[in-house]
Parts: sequence; structure tokens; C-alpha cells
Amino acid sequence: MWGRGVILLVRTAGAALVVALPLVVLPWGIDAYSFIKGLLTYALTLTILLGWIVAWGVLRGPRWRSTAPELALWIYVLALLGSSATTVSPLRTFLGGPLRHEGLLAVGCYVVLYFAGVHFFGSSRGTRSLLLGAASSALFTIGYALLQPFVPPLFAGEAFTREQYGGLGALRVLSTVGGPVVFGGYLAFMLPLLAALASSSLGRRRVLWILGAAGAAVVLVLTLTRAAWLAALVGVGLFMAGAGEARRHRQLTAVLVGAVVLGAVVLLTTVTTPSLLTARVASAVDTSSGSLAQHIYLWERTLGLVRARPVLGWGLETLREVFPYNRQELIRYFGRTPVIIDRAHNDVLQVAVSIGIPGAAAYVTFWILVLTAAARLAARTTGGHRIAAAGGLAAVAAYLVQAQFSFSTVNVTPIVWLLAGALSGWSTQVKGAGR
Repeated sequence: MWGRGVILLVRTAGAALVVALPLVVLPWGIDAYSFIKGLLTYALTLTILLGWIVAWGVLRGPRWRSTAPELALWIYVLALLGSSATTVSPLRTFLGGPLRHEGLLAVGCYVVLYFAGVHFFGSSRGTRSLLLGAASSALFTIGYALLQPFVPPLFAGEAFTREQYGGLGALRVLSTVGGPVVFGGYLAFMLPLLAALASSSLGRRRVLWILGAAGAAVVLVLTLTRAAWLAALVGVGLFMAGAGEARRHRQLTAVLVGAVVLGAVVLLTTVTTPSLLTARVASAVDTSSGSLAQHIYLWERTLGLVRARPVLGWGLETLREVFPYNRQELIRYFGRTPVIIDRAHNDVLQVAVSIGIPGAAAYVTFWILVLTAAARLAARTTGGHRIAAAGGLAAVAAYLVQAQFSFSTVNVTPIVWLLAGALSGWSTQVKGAGR
């Protein structure tokens, strides 16, 4: 009985993570988001790990459940450890850089969360509990984001981040999650989950989740984050294709289209102007200036660093120290405001420069196998189970799409890894049952 109580504690800690992580902020100082969210991740992951150890000592369970992505994940872990032993900045590699806090300690938490997802949430009921927790939290982040264009910043970190991203002449919403790029990635991840709950619920609950999905679409437009727009389009499209029963989703599709239109109207009448928005969109295809040129510049220089240390990389969170800064080039691409390059703005490149090509290959393989397991799960299930599986698949896919133009962050990534583990564990369970 006592051992089962410990298992309940572990599951409660996992559920608390998906609910609380997007909401907690630090009201003092400029580091309002990543620092406190990182601490929360450490605390809840440690609770999960200690509870798991106690449960194993008392119940000899839960029994280890192998999943298809596991081998690639262990290779990735070995690459992480090898790179950390040869890093150019041990302290930063372990704890993470300023305003990021995604060092070895955080990435180790991600790995633990994946396995916790497999063993404590790897079922239809467990996965749905994560979806409900994450979606419930999202309603609050979306509600605050809808208010942000009309209210002043509530704390110092929000004011700092607003100013930092104010160069476009527009207020880009960020809610309690982080900067608009981070918040946009979070919304792209959440939209398929909200859509899944809307499609599988009835009555007032269905109305609630449809309104939540509509609100997410509106504020996603207001982030002005193009990678997140693309990721959301991929995610929602993948969900519609994977969930089946097309008639069931027509109302939801109409609501989402209407929400995007509404978001565009709010954007043009309250947040920015047509000329600024046109310039923002045009910069996405301009290789000579703007954000696309910045990304290409970052990618080329990062590839050079990868070639310099291809096996073990430079160490987690060390890019800001080893990036080949050139003042004239930085002025050309980023303007005269001093910049620090600490992210490659491509998740695979970031992993490669951090822990080397073998580790990056294992990392890519891991995510491919997670998506494959989720796709097989959706194909083998029916009804509400299939909708939940398709929502999880689409959410993870959307997160990975936007990450190739932005970066991993402790503000959102722990939830993704926990859900990835739940989907992989559920897929193994369904396969074992012969369904």
C-alpha cells in the first residue's frame, strides 16, 4: 500500500510539471522565466527519480519496459557524458548559460522524464492525463497573452523581454512562458493537444477546448514567430490526417481558420501595421538581410565549429564562448546593437556543435523513433484513443519543426520529453497486447 502511494507521488510530480512549468515566473530581476522553470524541473524530476527508486525497493516495480527509441537515447547519453568530460567550460556545461540554464543537469532531467513517461504514463489513461494537465495550463497562458497587448508589464522580467523583442515596432506576446519565440514554439506544441481534446470531448468540455484552441491560434499570430506558424500548420495538419473521422473535425477546422483571421485583424489594428508585417514576412525569404540571412550566417559559422571538433563537440552551452565573432559581420547581419551568439537556431546543429556528430545522429534517430512509435500507435488504435495518440504525435512533430529554426529551452522541452516517453510506452503496451 505504501509503495503504491509512492507511485502516486511520482505520477503527481509528473502531472505537476506539465501544469506548473509554463506558469511559474520569477517577479524579481530580468531572468524571470528560464531560471525558475529550470529549478522547478530539477525539483520535480528529483522527486520522480527518488520516488521511482523507493517504489522499486518496495514493489520491485514498475517492471522495466523497453521502447524502440531507447538504444538511440543511451548512445545520446554516452555522447553527452563524453562531451562534458572534454568541454571547454565545465561549469557552464553542467549548469547552463545565463538566461538559458540548459546544461547537463537540465538535459539529464529530460532523459529521466522520458523514462518516467514510459513507465508511469505509458498508457491511454496516463497519456490523456498529461494532455489534460498541459491543456488546462495552456488556457491560463493563452488568457494572459490575450491581455498583454492592452496591459503594461506586470514584472521586471516581462518588461525586459518586451523591450528586447521590440525591434520590430510591434508588441510580440510572450505570456508566462518566455520570449515570443519560446512562446510561439509552446503554442505550436499545444495546438494539436487542444485540438485532440476538442475532438474527443462532448458538451461543455468540447466548447471549452475549442475556445482554447481558437485562443491559441489567435495569440500564435500575435507572437510574430514564423517558425511557430509553420510548425503549427504542420502539427494541426498531421493531427487531422492521423485522427481520422474527417467530419468530426470540420467544426474545429472552421473555428481555427476564423481564429487565425481574427488574430490577423488584431495584429494589424492593435499590434503592428501592414507595412511592418509585410516586411516581417518578406524577410523570411530574403537571403541578403533580415532573419533568414541571420540564420544562414549562424548555420555556416556553426558548421565550421562542428568540423573543428566533430566527435565530442565543444560542450553543452559553450557556443557563446567559441563562436567566431567578427564585429563587421555582426553589424551587417544584426545591426550595431551588441549581440551574443549562444544558440545556432537549429536544434540539430546545436546538438552537433555541443556534443559532436555521433551524439547528434543518435539524437535525431531517437526523435525519429519516437515519432514512428506514435504514428504506429495512432494507426493501431481507434476512437478517442486514436485521437489522443494523433494529438501527441502532432504536438511532438510541431515542436521538432519549430526547433529547427529556434532552439530547445527548459521552459517547454521537459514537457515534450515526458509526453514522448508516454507515447513510446503506450505504443509498446498496445503492441504487446496485439492491438
